[in-house]
Amino acid sequence: MYENDLVPVNAQANSVETILQAAKKLPVDQRAELVETLLGEESGVVVLSANSHLVDYVIAQMNLLSSEGLAYVLKAIASRIAADGHCSKV
Repeated sequence: MYENDLVPVNAQANSVETILQAAKKLPVDQRAELVETLLGEESGVVVLSANSHLVDYVIAQMNLLSSEGLAYVLKAIASRIAADGHCSKV
């Protein structure tokens, strides 16, 4: 086995360092999900990835909306998709 995969028996159970080492092995999206889970939904913190700036920007902007504002935007998007789908079938 590799030394990094071993957990010393006499070490403190589940020390923060052990957890951090395990988290480093996760893909970026799973690390972001872990951070969001640990912070909780009420923290107001938005985790953004470096992979897609546009998607991250849109998500960040949507998180700023109230429930009513988000519902309005999503209904407008759904209407636009439905209209575009109808036009493409003609």
